[in-house]
Amino acid sequence: MSDTARMEFRPGQFGRKAGAPGVSIREITGFALASVLARRGQPVAAADAAERAYGVRLPDRPKATTGRGMTFIGTGPGQWLALAEPPQDGIEAMVSGALAGAVSVFEQSDSRVMLELRGDKVRDMLAKGVSVDLHPRAFKPGDAALTTVSHLAVQIWQTDEAPVYRLLVIRTFFESFWSWLASSAAEYGAEVLEPSRYPAAE
Repeated sequence: MSDTARMEFRPGQFGRKAGAPGVSIREITGFALASVLARRGQPVAAADAAERAYGVRLPDRPKATTGRGMTFIGTGPGQWLALAEPPQDGIEAMVSGALAGAVSVFEQSDSRVMLELRGDKVRDMLAKGVSVDLHPRAFKPGDAALTTVSHLAVQIWQTDEAPVYRLLVIRTFFESFWSWLASSAAEYGAEVLEPSRYPAAE
């Protein structure tokens, strides 16, 4: 087993030593997450309610939209992830109320780890395992995908042209994901940064 495969996920540099790190990795903490499903015959009503409550329509394709502190990520027909700073009464109650009974909402906050990836070599690194085309002609800020990375289910979306990506990884699979990520990033030089609380500039 390689040294990077055994490496703990903690702040510090690893891999190639020469030059600046080609990939920066930061955990984003302190977020609330929920799965949102339109009820039968209610997708349009849900989209209208989201526009009234948050100033954005629910995306009808794999895309991330943000308004009034809430991000919705399209994951399938009539299905979204809702992402926000933790509200006092919980994200499930907040989204259910805002979308006026047009959706079913399921709390997911503790089930995912969120990472933010950036750097000159981040696309090259992700290309080793991500099963979608991240070329800037094909994948732009706001675009999202529910995909696999080294056979693990991952939600990815782009937040900046730099490029900057955010990923949600199922917490119980994170150790395996980190093993892949550390091995894939090492040749470019990589740095794990101190965690930041959500929204962390999103």
